[in-house]
Amino acid sequence: MQTALSVPVLANSLCVTAPRANLRAGPGKDHRITWEVNMYMPLVKVGASGEWIKVRDVDNDIHWIFEKMVSDKLDCVTVKTSRANIRKKPSSNAKKWFTVEKYTSFKKEGKEGKWVKIIHEKQEMWIFSTLIWPE
Repeated sequence: MQTALSVPVLANSLCVTAPRANLRAGPGKDHRITWEVNMYMPLVKVGASGEWIKVRDVDNDIHWIFEKMVSDKLDCVTVKTSRANIRKKPSSNAKKWFTVEKYTSFKKEGKEGKWVKIIHEKQEMWIFSTLIWPE
């Protein structure tokens, strides 16, 4: 089975590139913070106003983020279930490496069948596609 080395990024998909980023209720720092997210949190662009981008998150909530905090050049995923097992190989028979909580985000590196290759702290690992967003 061949592993995809490069995964195409959708035109409206964004990935948080800052270690931490504030999502806001409106376009500007004067709007309240609705959620503080970590690097690699995926978002979907639904609009823009100046240097601010209107985005939709994994829970379908709408926020605004400063454009310099995201990139459309990366592919990333977040855990959408309460917990997810991370494995060293793309198989449910592979030993569980560790478990992560909902909203844990990763850089996406490829896919093999229903398994998604992710990177965390320069380590290659695998997660089942139905446990993440976007799939």
